[in-house]
Amino acid sequence: MARPKVVRGTYINILVGDGADPGPEVFTPLCGATTRSLNEGVETSDDYTRDCAIPDDIPTRNIIATGKRWDLAFNGVLNREQLKEIQELNGVLANYRFEIAQPANDIVTDGGGYYEGEGMMDGYTITGDDGANATIEGTIKSNGPWDWTVVP
Repeated sequence: MARPKVVRGTYINILVGDGADPGPEVFTPLCGATTRSLNEGVETSDDYTRDCAIPDDIPTRNIIATGKRWDLAFNGVLNREQLKEIQELNGVLANYRFEIAQPANDIVTDGGGYYEGEGMMDGYTITGDDGANATIEGTIKSNGPWDWTVVP
């Protein structure tokens, strides 16, 4: 059995674009985020049809795909140097990347890259507990299509 080619969590990043027009757009990581996640999904609706030959039979479900979406989530320590930027991003469309990187000395050349698309941060929460660092968590929802780009 072959060993899986894994990615350490420290090589996963959420980056936000600076909106440069004309480009190239520069992307900066949300520094301080220690947990970053991507949730890709398909919205569906259900339709039920019955077997015409057996009218008393229970109808069976047919799933209809109605849309695609992706959501990004982050949490970690509150980085005061980036707080103003996060406040300004809340409720505003911006370009985001969800990057799956690899260390420079990794001989594996496949699997690295990033998802990129427009999204909107739809909220964040800052928490401060006595005896601990302040934390922040937030979510970013897609707006339109997004693409995967391989980075060798």
